[in-house]
Amino acid sequence: MADSSYYLNQTVPVSSIQTTTPMNYILLGNRIGTIIYSIIYILGFLGNTFALMTFSSRCMRQNSSGIFLLILSISDIIALVTSIWFYLSDAFAINLQNYSALACRLRTFLAYVFMDLSSWCVAGLAFDRYIRIRLPMYSKNVCTPRNALIMILIFFLLLCGINGHYFSPGIGQERGENRTTAHCLENRKKYPNYYYFYKIIWPKIDMIIFCFLPACIMILCNVNIIYLHKKRLHNFENLNNYRLKKRSTQINIQQTLNGILPVQNASIIRRRTMERQMSLMMAACVIVFLCTTLPITIYLILLEQVIMKNPNFARNNAFLPFIFRMLRALMYIHFGSNFYLYCLTSRIFRAEFIQQITCRKFIVESNHDQSKHFILNKLFHL
Repeated sequence: MADSSYYLNQTVPVSSIQTTTPMNYILLGNRIGTIIYSIIYILGFLGNTFALMTFSSRCMRQNSSGIFLLILSISDIIALVTSIWFYLSDAFAINLQNYSALACRLRTFLAYVFMDLSSWCVAGLAFDRYIRIRLPMYSKNVCTPRNALIMILIFFLLLCGINGHYFSPGIGQERGENRTTAHCLENRKKYPNYYYFYKIIWPKIDMIIFCFLPACIMILCNVNIIYLHKKRLHNFENLNNYRLKKRSTQINIQQTLNGILPVQNASIIRRRTMERQMSLMMAACVIVFLCTTLPITIYLILLEQVIMKNPNFARNNAFLPFIFRMLRALMYIHFGSNFYLYCLTSRIFRAEFIQQITCRKFIVESNHDQSKHFILNKLFHL
C-alpha cells in the first residue's frame, strides 16, 4: 500500500552514485516529489483543517455522517503528517530512518493504521448512507453518532492488530554492532519466515484491507443508493401523472394553466438534477479513491514477486524506485482531496463551512426538526 521497506527507507547519497542515469532518476524524483508534496500539504492540511472546523460543529456531530467525516479528516491529517518523512528526504536529504529504527517502525505503523482507517471511514460513510435510504424507519435507531463511534473504534482496534507486525524485530536495526546508522529494512537473514510473509503474503493482505474491500463496499452501496433514488423518483413521477389524470374538471384545468403544473414539473426537474449531482459526486469519490490507491498496491505486489526471485534486481535499477515514489505521491493526493470532494460539492456542507469561518448563523430551515431531518437525510445528496 504505502510502503515497500526497501523503497521507503533506502538512503542513497547523491555523492556515492557513480553512473549518470541513476543520478538523474534520483534527482528527478527528489524535485518532482518536493513539488508534489508541497502542493499536497498546502491544499491537504488547509482542506482537512477546514473539515475539522466544519464537522466538529454541534450540528454536524449530531448525526453519524458527520462523525465519519470528522474522523476521516483526523485520519487524513495524521496520514499526511507521516508522509513528511518522505518530504524531508526529497527536499532536504534528511533521512530520519538513519537515526532510529524504533521511530521508523512507529511511523510506518501509524501510517498504515490511519491510511487504512481513512479508507474504512469512507466505506463506513457509504454504508451509513445506504442504511438511511434503504431502511429509513430503522435508521433513526441504527445510524446514530454513538454507533458510528463504536464502528470506527472497532475499525481502529482491528487495524492496529493487523498492522502490529511492524514492531517485529524482523524490521529495522538500531545503531550498534559495528553500525554507525540505524535502518528500517527487513532482517532477511535472521528472520527468513517473516521476510517471506512481509514480501509475499502481506502485500496481498494490505491491498485487500486498504483498497479492494473498502472500494467494493463503496461501489455496492453507491450503486444501490442510485437504484433506490431512481426507483423513488419513478414512483414520484407516476404519482404525479396519476394525480394529473384525475383533474378533469374545468377548475382543475384552469389551476393547471395558472401555474400548478409548472411547479410540479419544476419539482421533478429539481429531483432529477439532485440525482445527477449525487451520482456524479459518488462516482467521482470512488474513481479518485481507486485511481490514487490502486496503482501503488498493484505495483508493490508485482514488484515484490520480482524482488523475491532476484533481490538485487531493484537495487540495480534506479527507474523502479522512481516509479514507486511517483505512485506513492499520487496515493497521498487522496488524503488531501477528501474535503474538496465531500464538502465543497454539497450545499449543506458549504453552508456549515461558511458559518464556521465567518461565525455567522446560517439557517437551513425555519423549523429545527425539519432542519435536522434535512441534514440527516440529504447529507451528500446536493
